[in-house]
Order: sequence, then structure tokens, then C-alpha cells
Amino acid sequence: MQEYLAALWSMGASQEWLVTANFILSVLLALWMLRYRQLYLSARAEQENARGLIDNLTEGIYRSSLDGRQLSANPALVRLNGYDSEAELLASVKDIAREWYVEPDRRAVFRDILMREGKVENFVSEIYRHKTRERIWVSESARLVCDHKTGRPLFYEGSVREITEMVERLHLEEMFQKLTTQLPGGLFQIYRRKGGRYSVPYASSGFRRMIGLAPDAMFPRPDQVIAGIHEEDRQRYMETMRHSGMALTRWECEFRIQPPGGTEKWLRVNAMPEATADGILWHGYVSDISMRKTQEVEITKLAFYDPLTALPNRRLFLDRINAAAERCRTHGGHGALMFIDLDNFKTLNDAMGHDVGDRFLVQVAERLRACVGEDGMVARIGGDEFVIVLEQLGGEHAIAVRNAIVVANRALSVLRRPFQLGRLEHTSSASVGVVVFDGVETQPDEIVKHADLAMYQAKSAGRNGVALFDRAAFAAETERFRLLAELREAMAAGNVGLHFQPQVDEMGHVTGAEVLARWDHPERGVLAAESFVPLAEQFGLAADLCRFVLKQAMATLVGWRDDPRMAGLRLAVNIGVPSIVGDDLADFLGTLLKQSAVDPARLTLELGRQVMAKDQPLIARRMNELKALGVRLCLDDFGTGHSSLSDLKSLPFDELKIDGTFVADIEGSDTDRALVQTMLTMARTLRITSVAEHVETIQQAAFLRAFGCDSFQGWYFSPPLSADDLAAFVAEHNPAPPVQLADFRRNA
Repeated sequence: MQEYLAALWSMGASQEWLVTANFILSVLLALWMLRYRQLYLSARAEQENARGLIDNLTEGIYRSSLDGRQLSANPALVRLNGYDSEAELLASVKDIAREWYVEPDRRAVFRDILMREGKVENFVSEIYRHKTRERIWVSESARLVCDHKTGRPLFYEGSVREITEMVERLHLEEMFQKLTTQLPGGLFQIYRRKGGRYSVPYASSGFRRMIGLAPDAMFPRPDQVIAGIHEEDRQRYMETMRHSGMALTRWECEFRIQPPGGTEKWLRVNAMPEATADGILWHGYVSDISMRKTQEVEITKLAFYDPLTALPNRRLFLDRINAAAERCRTHGGHGALMFIDLDNFKTLNDAMGHDVGDRFLVQVAERLRACVGEDGMVARIGGDEFVIVLEQLGGEHAIAVRNAIVVANRALSVLRRPFQLGRLEHTSSASVGVVVFDGVETQPDEIVKHADLAMYQAKSAGRNGVALFDRAAFAAETERFRLLAELREAMAAGNVGLHFQPQVDEMGHVTGAEVLARWDHPERGVLAAESFVPLAEQFGLAADLCRFVLKQAMATLVGWRDDPRMAGLRLAVNIGVPSIVGDDLADFLGTLLKQSAVDPARLTLELGRQVMAKDQPLIARRMNELKALGVRLCLDDFGTGHSSLSDLKSLPFDELKIDGTFVADIEGSDTDRALVQTMLTMARTLRITSVAEHVETIQQAAFLRAFGCDSFQGWYFSPPLSADDLAAFVAEHNPAPPVQLADFRRNA
């Protein structure tokens, strides 16, 4: 080994070796320096690329000291804080905790997580946009950077992303969910694609609750939901939806549904369709109207059904006989009305007591209902008076008469059988009057009168029998035609005049009057409207008579204009079916108002139940035409026939007039008192003026005042008066020009 070292030393000692070694070292050093420069340039280029990447990121990238000083920030973070340059940002930010976070404690929470776990991910905070102080939301992630040798924390770096839009959207969604949870109904979307396939893109929790679906349950197919709709409502549901989709009009429908394991309920759907490229999308709302429907049923029972026997009462019977006559008139054929009076009922009732009498009436109702079945209607219209209405008895009058007599004898037969009334066995009989009608020759009121007359014939013949109305025995048609001709002449000659029945307020002051036509007949004297208006309606004079009365009413208002006591009064005129369904009443009345220069608000047009029974869209259009003139509209005979709460809500009425039949029984009938009180409450709720007619006693007036009625009309206050007598009546009862009642309107 020593020899080898000695050889090397001897070689190194030579000059040639030193030169060679120096050259080799120089080359190696140059190569190393070139390599180092390449590595440096590559690292610098990579650093520049990384810096460029960071500078072009949409998220903010930063580096901060542990004590809260900003050390660096990329352009995105500079913009997020509202600055133009990194230098401006770094110079402005002094303390991140107090200057950046809306809640300064968030900085401490952030730091605790960072120091404990070495990183923070998706740390959501509300911060200030540093320069403008605008409050925004951000999501922040960061990592702690430590010394490689000592492990001592040096600084931290991370990224910031603005999520204001996302937070606001989530907040709105949360609010929306809370609102839809509290809604009494439910929101939904139904999508029908062009191929006919249905889907439900959205259903709120309220919607799910109404159809009996758990919040987390899978939504059933639309056809399964439709299967739960009551079979009587299903077709209407589908037809209204189909019409809405075809016409792109609002979809409205009321229907019953049976939720799984729940009770049947009434729902109302209200939705607007939207046409899309692939079908129709409905956006809508469903509400539970079960309570309203229940109340409607209860009100209907109170108003139209006898509480003892549960049979239709007089009001519903009159409505049905009108409808039956109309169907006969429209479609042909015959119907029949049977008027049944129980023989000697008063004796039973007085001798055995009202409880026995009531039990007897209930059994009579049950037997008559079973006797008639589905072929007709049985109603109780008085204490011991029942009626039967039959339809579709045949096209031939003789066949119809035969069929009606068969049913009448069957009714008599079942009423002859003994009745077991507790311990008492009672044998009864009845007198039955029968009239066959076709709806053309006889009006509904006359049908009832003829049946009543036939019943009295049966009683006169010895009771316990049937009598058929004989038209030959009541030959009054010739007289009617003569009266009709005289009415035409009287209108042409101006012999049909006006009387006025005052309407007073709760203080007894006159606020207006109802116009009542009077015919000064040369032989019969002064005839009330009831004597000739039905005649005019039957034979096509109703519209002419209405115009005649309107002209005179307008002339009356013109005459009142210069009298301080009369100028503020209103006149109410009844408008019949022929006038309102015609297409020129608004033009005619508009011309009258223009010519007379009368305040339209002084004129009230009263529309009765016969008008409401007609084409509802047409009636609504005619009423809006009249309202555009400025006149007031009153729903007459409210509570009877076709008048209803829906009319008050959907049609532009200013006033309702409670039918006199309710007022007549208000003293002795709890039911009628409750109904009148309900009507007046509805009027106040809808901000509509209320008027009670046929007030005849001080007790009736007292009840109505207590219930909050606005205005009163009837013989208790005054009979119909001539124009001069009305002026004297006003002078006596109005110490000064009247203060008008508030004109309640829906838009008030």
C-alpha cells in the first residue's frame, strides 16, 4: 500500500500530471455549473408558471402570519377585498380578526382548528369586503406551514372562495321551505309531456300532508293520486285539467279525495299552465276546503230541509218545481205534482201531544219516500202538508195522468196502514190533489195552486181520496188573455204608475224606497204588481214593463233633485230575467242616465233568484256592464232559490235583501233567526249593505236591529205610498237631509 501511494506521489509530482488534473477538474466544474444553471432556470420557470397559475385562479390565494398579518395575496383575493393591487391590500390590512370577519370570534375559531389539526377545510364565515365594507360570505381552506427541522409553525396559507350567492340561495330555500310548511294548503307542479305521461317535479310538505303522504315517502304516480279522487268528481277533475291545458287558462276544480288511512276531504286546486317544448307544466296551489263544504251542507240543511223529517222544505220544493217545469218546457214530456194533506192530524197532535205528532210525521215521511223511491221528490211544506214531484211521466198527457194517479193511490195505500207511535196504534188517511203539467201551458206558481185546489176537492169529496185537477173547472185562461191585452193598452196610455215603499235606517230615517208598479184598472181598481207582473213575464211583456218602470223611476229622481230632503234618497227597481239577459239594457239605461243627468248611485237595480238561476257567465257580463254605469246592484230574495254566498263573492253586488219569508218567522223560529244572523254577518264580512224586507212587527224590527241590519222595509214602517205621500212621509221622519249609509264595496 505504501508503495502504491509512493507511486502516485511520484506521478503527481510531475508537471504533466498537474496540468492534466487541473484541466479535468476545470471541465467537471464547468459541467456542474452548467447543470446547476439549467436546474435553476427550470426551477425558476416552474416557479413562474406556478405564480402565473395562482395569479389566474378565480379563488383567492393568500399567505398570512400567525398573528394575523397578510403576507401575500393573489389578484383574485385582491379583487375579492375590493382593492386594485396586492400592495394596496397588504398595506391596508392590519388585523384580520377585527377587520375582516363580521364576527371577530371567527378568527379565534379558525386559528384553534388550524393549530389543533394543522389544516382547515371549507370554513364558512361572513366577512367584510375589506375596502368597501360590504358584507359577503366566503368558504376558506388553509394549511399550517412549519419549519422542516424544528417543526415550529411559521405561517399559514390557503384559499378563499366567495359563496354569497350560494348562501343567499340556501337562505331563500330555507325560508321557502318554512313558508310552505306553514301554509294551510300545498304547492305543487304537475308536468304532462306530449306523449301523455305525467310527473310531479315538486310537491310541498303541505301538499304531501293533504294527500296522506309521509314527508320522506316516495311520491306516488299521478295516476295513483287520481285513483284516490272520488269517483263522482274524477271526470270533472280530468276535464277541467284537460281544458286548462288546451286553452292555457287557469285550472280550478273542487273535488273529494280519500287519503290512504284517512278521512275523505274536499280539496280545491288553483293552477296556471305553462307551455314548454315538451308539454304543459302547471304551477299551482291546493287548499283544504272541507270545513267550508261542511258549513255549506249545514247551511243548506237549515235553509232547504225540514229539521224534523229531513225532507226538502217549501223553499227547496219551490226551486225544484221551477226546475221540473223548466225541464218539461225545454225537453218536452210531462210531470206531476201531488199535494198531500193528512186528515185529522190536528186532532192527533192536540190530543196526544207534539212528540207523538212529530213521530207520526217522521213515519209519514219515511213511507212516502219509500213509496216514491228514486222516481220523484218528497217534500214537507207545512205542518201536515207534503208534496210529491214526479218527472218523466211520458210524452202523452193521458199516459202521464194514468202514471200520476197510480203513484197517488200507492201513496194513499201506504198512509192507510196503521202507524205504531209508541204504545199508540194510529190509523190515518190523507187527501191528495194531483196536477199534471208540461211546463208550457202552466207556470210553476200555478202548478202549486192547481194542486192545492185539487187537494181541497179531495177533502170536499169526503177525504181519504185522490182528486185530479180539471182544467175545465177552472176556466180562467180567457180572463188572463183579456187582462194581458188590457195591460198592453194601460202601458201605452201611461196608466201603470209607481208607488214607493220607504226604506229606513236603524234610526227610522228614510234612506230610499223600492219602486212598486201599480195598475189603475178601470174595473178592478188599483192592482198591485203581483196581479200583472207574472202575466207580463209569461207572455213576453216583462222587458217592456221593466223599461216603462225605469223611465218613470228616472223621472222621479229628476223631480227629487231640487228638494234637499229627497235629493239624497235612493230608488230600487226590480229587474227581471228578460231584461237582464237582453243585450241592450245597459245601453238603454246609460241613455236614460245621460239624458236625466241623475247621479247613477241613486239608482239600485234588484236582481232576484230567477235571474241568478240563468247562465252565470252571461249574468256576470251583464252586471259588469251595469256597474260600469255607476248604478248599485242588489241581490234580492237572498237565502232562497239560487241566491248564494258564491253569488255575493263572485258578482259585483253592493247590497243584499233578505227574503221576507225569513223575516216572517224570525220571532218564533230559532232556525230562521240563526239564518238571518248568518246572512247579516256575511254582509258585514263582504262589506255589503243589508236590507230586510216585509218587516211587519216591532219584534221583527228589534231582532234585525240587534243583528246589525243596515236598512228596513215593510208595513211596520210604511205601506207602499204615492209620490206625494212619500214626500210627506220623508218630511215627517227626516228632520234634515238624510245622511247616506256607507256604500260598502269590495274595493273600499
